[in-house]
Amino acid sequence: MESLYHRVLRPGKILVDHGPVTMTIEAAVGGNPLTEAAEAGARVAVSLLGELAAHLHVARQAVGQLDPGLDHAYPPVLSRMVAAVRRLGEADFTPMAAVAGSFSDLVKDAAVAAGAGRVVVNNGGDIALHLGDGSQRFRVGIISDLASGQVTHAVDILPGQGIRGIATSGLGGRSLTKGVASAVTVLAEVGSLADAAATAIANATDCQDPAIERCLAEELDPLTDIRGHLVTRRVGCLGAAAVEAALSRGLERSRRLYQQGMIKGVVLFVQGRARMWPDRLAYTLEQAGNGQAEP
Repeated sequence: MESLYHRVLRPGKILVDHGPVTMTIEAAVGGNPLTEAAEAGARVAVSLLGELAAHLHVARQAVGQLDPGLDHAYPPVLSRMVAAVRRLGEADFTPMAAVAGSFSDLVKDAAVAAGAGRVVVNNGGDIALHLGDGSQRFRVGIISDLASGQVTHAVDILPGQGIRGIATSGLGGRSLTKGVASAVTVLAEVGSLADAAATAIANATDCQDPAIERCLAEELDPLTDIRGHLVTRRVGCLGAAAVEAALSRGLERSRRLYQQGMIKGVVLFVQGRARMWPDRLAYTLEQAGNGQAEP
């Protein structure tokens, strides 16, 4: 059944368009579309907005200012956001760094609870997956430049890998960034962790170059949750040394998060140059066409 906030795109696939949320939910069981499970997820997506709105004053505070003893007293979506951001160990991050991934996780869980064996929730590029017990791989296109939306690489995910969350951040994305990465895509156990980590890694791709213009966050977004922070306004053509420095810093942050168990992998780009961890995690679309895409 369609509502003011969601509509059926095709059997088993629903679009939720409500306030800041534009999300697709795909659900199936036994290879057959399961629209009712996708609808169950859509109802949860709408309800989560109300829950978070009532606690937005908390979600917009830096986690270093929040009492850890109250973390479990918040609604589930905010508790998940706070927990993910605390894993970063960066006290000036707010829970909003994990909002899109947290929404995707809880919507995915609702669709699974409604009987779906395979679910893909895409919340503006923050993806939550449930691949069930099958052996079929899930191929994810990787964007190398958020500003253009160009997909140049791909990653194959299998059910047994424990990857249920994917997020992309960087310059030209929906959120502000402190780095110069064209795109950073993170794979993690859940969407909330992927979302927070992608933000942190994108921020880490910092360097010094005359082509970088920075400003206060509120100059780009008067409603930002990181007022007073310097962010990247625009980036011109970077020198080779600056590109390498940005990639190296992003990769080092990625390795630390990987070693801590927060992420499963990352692919990052700065002006056409790529790095990934673990090595050979992703492949180009040309390699896929040449039969080199098998995991």
